[in-house]
Amino acid sequence: MFFAAAAQAMDCRTKEIAVPIGTTAGGVIDLLSADCAQLKTIVSVCAIAIDGQLAKRDSDLQEGCTIALLPPVSGG
Repeated sequence: MFFAAAAQAMDCRTKEIAVPIGTTAGGVIDLLSADCAQLKTIVSVCAIAIDGQLAKRDSDLQEGCTIALLPPVSGG
């Protein structure tokens, strides 16, 4: 799932991909960033969530999980 600037960069809110067993959350983000230069420019400031829980880039993934990329939010 992509939110805010990440959704704009990817030109979508969701994308389903299959990755090999043992892939980390960071590995998925790197894979997506390799295909999208605009996403690559913001991933370093984004938080990652796995199945609704904040996670680190080195977090292992489970079959069928959902990863969300959360850019920083500002308000006023």
